[in-house]
Amino acid sequence: MMHRTRRDGVNFLNDPRIAERIVSLVDTKEKRILEIGGGLGQLTRFIRNFRSLIIIEKDPDFAKRLTAMFPEATVMNADALRVEWPEFDVFLSNMPYSISSPLLERLWNSEFETGVVTVQKEVADRITAEPGTKDYSRLSVMMQMKFRIEREFDIPPVKFTPRPAVYSTVLRLRRGNDAIPEGFDSFLKTIFSQRRKKLRNIVKTDLFGDSRPEELSRTDLLEVFKIVSEQQRS
Repeated sequence: MMHRTRRDGVNFLNDPRIAERIVSLVDTKEKRILEIGGGLGQLTRFIRNFRSLIIIEKDPDFAKRLTAMFPEATVMNADALRVEWPEFDVFLSNMPYSISSPLLERLWNSEFETGVVTVQKEVADRITAEPGTKDYSRLSVMMQMKFRIEREFDIPPVKFTPRPAVYSTVLRLRRGNDAIPEGFDSFLKTIFSQRRKKLRNIVKTDLFGDSRPEELSRTDLLEVFKIVSEQQRS
């Protein structure tokens, strides 16, 4: 069986020119490459001059096919959300819509130089959202702290099989300089789950107390987190 259904959240890029353009956004020469969801090798065939290439592919039929097509690569037939990722320098993935958020979470907990991801356009909107907008969320804060993010281009539904109902967006990620303190992600989960409440009604603080979580910048949120952490330690 060499196909997947729409319920799997997988839509295959059917335009090799776009696939080549995606891969060209990163320097793969002498780099350790990790590709998640190799599928039919749409991106893989354009990855060249690498130091090593590891592909994690959940579907056993596709994993077998990728192994035959790309003998120079190491293909792991595994669930990328459950298996331990190897060390890598460059990340590539046309992310399945159904698991893009948890994959991105794995990504911001990884150390690497640069990457290119294709995600649903509304996910890209959330990743790049600014404070005070409806899309601003924990995902926005964590991704923007971890990476310098560039929106490269959108891909129309017709360029995928089966055709999705929405546009996709290609993002380039470069390692950022912000340090993410331990516990900050859990703090964001707590406050953004109550994003419409005033901050003073979620945590014990007067700093930005009349503001809502969705109105605070990354710097503001870090200040509040520091105060809350000190309260918990005292």
